Amino acid sequence: MSYKIRNSIALGVLLFLVFVVGGYVSFISQPGKLKGIAKESKHVESQLQDKVVQERAISDMQNTLRETIHRWNNRLKEIPQFDISSQTYGYLSRIIDESGFMKLNMSFNGTKSLSKYGYNTYHIIGSAEFPNIFRFMWLLENGRRLYKITTIAMKSEEKLDTAGNLPTIQLNYEMDIQSYFTSEKSLNTPVMNPDSTPEPITSNPFEPFIFGEVPKNTRNLVDVSNLSVKAVADSKALVMDGSGRLITLKLGDPVYLGKVETINPEDGSIVFRMNRGGIIDTVRKQIIFDKMQRGMMQ
Repeated sequence: MSYKIRNSIALGVLLFLVFVVGGYVSFISQPGKLKGIAKESKHVESQLQDKVVQERAISDMQNTLRETIHRWNNRLKEIPQFDISSQTYGYLSRIIDESGFMKLNMSFNGTKSLSKYGYNTYHIIGSAEFPNIFRFMWLLENGRRLYKITTIAMKSEEKLDTAGNLPTIQLNYEMDIQSYFTSEKSLNTPVMNPDSTPEPITSNPFEPFIFGEVPKNTRNLVDVSNLSVKAVADSKALVMDGSGRLITLKLGDPVYLGKVETINPEDGSIVFRMNRGGIIDTVRKQIIFDKMQRGMMQ
């Protein structure tokens, strides 16, 4: 066999082996490995996704924990494990010291106990001026102890003083309150009193425009209804009251339920500015001459 034929056969065998091995690698071995790699890639990707989800869940839980701890450390209420009447009465008395004078009587109306908490109900009655009772209710519901006002009724009443001023408005009130307690010992941890304070009172919804009563004349001032003018000068006037007293009045002098507003020498008159329990008006008094004096003037 010639040298050329032997080389051709060897080259053909080599090419056959290359095609066989290449076909095996390309069509049998490599696709299997690629499938395995793709499967492993999906598994790794799934694990990575689970890790992201877990990290996000952990972050959310940490945020919730921080918020819960913040709310706990800054809570405004403490709830005792039990409540007794003397304890509640003492707490209400301390609130009255802050709110201003109030009359208060308290009676116990019963207990309601649930699974982990309960409350005692108290009925309180008394009287106070509106600003004081407003601050009392605000401090009761916003203080560090958990109390709730469930019912309230108020009725206004005019109170005259001995100084001759306009009546003051007193509120007679009744209210039911609930004092809470719990079996959760951690809720009894003391908290700070609230930093906020009730808004200042700028108006009184119980203040009437017109009072039902007017103050008594305790200062024995001149009563304009029984007054007669005797003489008028530039800034003074001589008047006689119902008892026959001669009194000199000047601009701005107080009279019963009013004051001297103007003095008019030209026509011998005095004008009084009156406040009859919220009814504001003016009263004009003038010298009354008898018939003889009138005839002489004519």
